[in-house]
Order: sequence, then C-alpha cells, then structure tokens
Amino acid sequence: MKPQRAQAAGAAAVLLAALAALPCAAQAAGPAAAPATANPAVAPDTREMIEALMPSQTRSLRNLVVRQRAEAASAPASVAVPVAEPVAPAVAPPPAAAPVATAAPGPAPSLALAIQFEPNSSRVRPVSGPVLGTLVAAMQSPELKTSRFIIEGHADGRGAADRNLRLSQERADEVRLYLVALGVHPSRLRAVGKGASEPVRPGDPAAAENRRVRVVTVE
Repeated sequence: MKPQRAQAAGAAAVLLAALAALPCAAQAAGPAAAPATANPAVAPDTREMIEALMPSQTRSLRNLVVRQRAEAASAPASVAVPVAEPVAPAVAPPPAAAPVATAAPGPAPSLALAIQFEPNSSRVRPVSGPVLGTLVAAMQSPELKTSRFIIEGHADGRGAADRNLRLSQERADEVRLYLVALGVHPSRLRAVGKGASEPVRPGDPAAAENRRVRVVTVE
C-alpha cells in the first residue's frame, strides 16, 4: 500500500503545481519581453494589455497632466515686482495667418493574441484560458472600464477564402462569448471575422503569426 500512497501523493502534487501555475501563465513575459502587438506568441500581463489598449485620447490627457504637474512643481514662487506702464506699440498690419499642421490619425490601439483553438473548430483550448482571463482583467480595469472593443478573428491563407472567413468569424464570436461569460458586458464587445485578408506575414500565407485574435479599442 505504501507505493500506491506515494504515487497518489506525487500525482496530487503535480496537479496542484499545474493549477497554481495557471494564474501566472499570462505573466510569463517579463519586462524584457517583446511587445504583445509585435509577437502575439508572448502572453502579456494585465498592465501590458492595459497600455496596449488604452485609448489615444486618454494617453494624451494623462501625459498632459503629468507635464502640468511637473511644470507647476518646478516653477519658482511668484514675487511682486513693480512693472512700468506699458507703451502702446505702433499700429502694424496683422500678420498673415500661418497654416496649421494637423497630424494624421494613427492606428487604433490594439492587441494581438495567439489564442489556441481546436483544429478546424472555434472551440477555445483550455491552455488559452489564463490569457483570456488576463484580458478580462484589463478590460475591467479603471483605465478601460468604459471602452468598447472589436474582437477580430484572423486566419492564415490555407484553404478556401470563404471557409477561412467563416471560421474566423466563428472564432471571434467564441472569444467574445468567453469574455462575456467572464464578466465583460456584451455591449462593449463586437466580433468580426477577417479571414486571411490581413496577414501579419503576407510573404508566408501559412505562417502561424497570421492565425490570431486581435483586440481593437473603438475610439
């Protein structure tokens, strides 16, 4: 009986170790890891997802507040100095209005994830559960709790175009349902299948990087 008890104890220890590793799987990529949008095979942590999906306007306002606070902290205390009466300047013709340069809008904030599915199916494999759980935590964070997102399904170039489009839509729908089941309000999510129309590596249609789920912030 002792060998059987030892074997059971060993199996239980392995199971507990596997369960304990699940919440940390999405944090396997440390600060030195490549950005999630550049390498979807790397699972980003919650903070990296928030930074990737944060609306551009929110980023600008946050940076503006930081600069204003820094300038206020470095400004010297005001000292009352007598000021001479201003002399009226000579009347001059108004200068010609200079053209205003406007920056072209950049791409919407997005995050590409290598969500794994069963072969030729829209069923999400359990190994991708921790990554989607981390995505839910990011979407429910104070920085993103009012944002809406498009869940894009992308396929590689193998197979018929209509089949790839249908499968990518089904997989996007499945990820959306997964996120809703974990607490994200349905009105914040829209699923769109892209098929193989937007590959990451156009020169290699069958590349694994082309099979991905892309989360795009609606601005």
